[in-house]
Amino acid sequence: MDNIFASAALIVQAAATAARNYDFSSRTGRIPLARQRRSVSEIYNCLGSVYFRRAYRMSFESFWRLHLLLLPHIETCLRQFSNYEKKGGRFGGNYVLPPIRNGEISTSVRLACAIRYFAGGSAYDIAVMFGTSYSVVLSCVWIVVSAVNMCPALYISYPDSVEEQRKIAAEFEKASTPGINNCAGAIDGILIWILKPSMKESKNAGVGQKKFFCGCKNKFGLNCQAVSDSSDLHRRLENGLMKKDGEKDRFVLFGDNAYLNTSYMATPLPNVAGNEDMKSKDNYNFYHSQLRIRVECAFGMLVQKWGILRMAMPRNLSIKKIIAMVNALAKLHNFCIDEHDIPERALAGDMNNIVNHDQGYVEMSSCGDESYDVPMDLMDAGHHFNDVPRFIRRQNSIEDGLLPRMVIHDFIANGHWERLVFTN
Repeated sequence: MDNIFASAALIVQAAATAARNYDFSSRTGRIPLARQRRSVSEIYNCLGSVYFRRAYRMSFESFWRLHLLLLPHIETCLRQFSNYEKKGGRFGGNYVLPPIRNGEISTSVRLACAIRYFAGGSAYDIAVMFGTSYSVVLSCVWIVVSAVNMCPALYISYPDSVEEQRKIAAEFEKASTPGINNCAGAIDGILIWILKPSMKESKNAGVGQKKFFCGCKNKFGLNCQAVSDSSDLHRRLENGLMKKDGEKDRFVLFGDNAYLNTSYMATPLPNVAGNEDMKSKDNYNFYHSQLRIRVECAFGMLVQKWGILRMAMPRNLSIKKIIAMVNALAKLHNFCIDEHDIPERALAGDMNNIVNHDQGYVEMSSCGDESYDVPMDLMDAGHHFNDVPRFIRRQNSIEDGLLPRMVIHDFIANGHWERLVFTN
């Protein structure tokens, strides 16, 4: 009997010890660390106007205009992302929000966290700067991405009216030395760098993993196609379709030889450089490049502005999330252009690639080998191969003399316009 009581006493003692050592945070949630929140105004006072604009890619005044624009959508996304369930009362109306130990995180801080992350900042440093947790910074990123994509004022679309397209063509005509007047946009593609997608992601996309590999860049990525206008201050990223203006006149897009020469697309003439017998065609390529370079400038500004595009997207992001983020970055890029916030010289830390290794450590590697700068010289026709079968091209072909490319070529040749020769 004494042994039974002794065993019972040992069991009670062990249970008491286990209760003292039990981690109640696994049941009640992790106890938050004590943090000191900092507002956007405090960060501005520390940085000043010049460095705030470099760090957040826009002026202090533009930031608050963007915040006012996105405020209702950020609040909507916060309610959608929240896991808290309203309790109390038959209809859940009588309830009290759970207490926040360190204070509520304002919508302006959430927007600033996301913009600094887009610009190339580390989530760890952003968390320390604003007094939040690492997970909060990442949640702010996707809240802002959703808010930007929900905002009608930031919606991207190619103008579908002939009058709007005529205005774009007039801007290109001013930028063109010979006065080419039928260009309503410059089109090109940019590779959004990603890590090798999983089999599940590839299956969801409907293609194999190898389809995401770019042999030219020697990396995996998503192909983003965009159209830009000609203005120096309004290089917008847009998408859409061309409209026909009358029976004979049609506005066209200017693209490189990755695209087919059609009734709505004017491409360079291949294999004409340095050939005296094809000097008129070489002149056409020169003035074609004079307008096509606008979209390259837009891509250069986009990648210089948002440093996250100079890194491989994290492996745990789905293709849909990456597409949503790139769309949001393009919309924010257009907002900054409208605000006349032209990119200044980037901070040294933002000119590096942020590499998140699978082993858990973060490395900053130089991106000097990447050609993401705004181009200063005119371009060649591009190095591409034709992946459209010949019989399909023959079925859809039109007599070359009737296509816009040869019409523009004849316009340049008849005007005796020759390519400019730059000398040092």
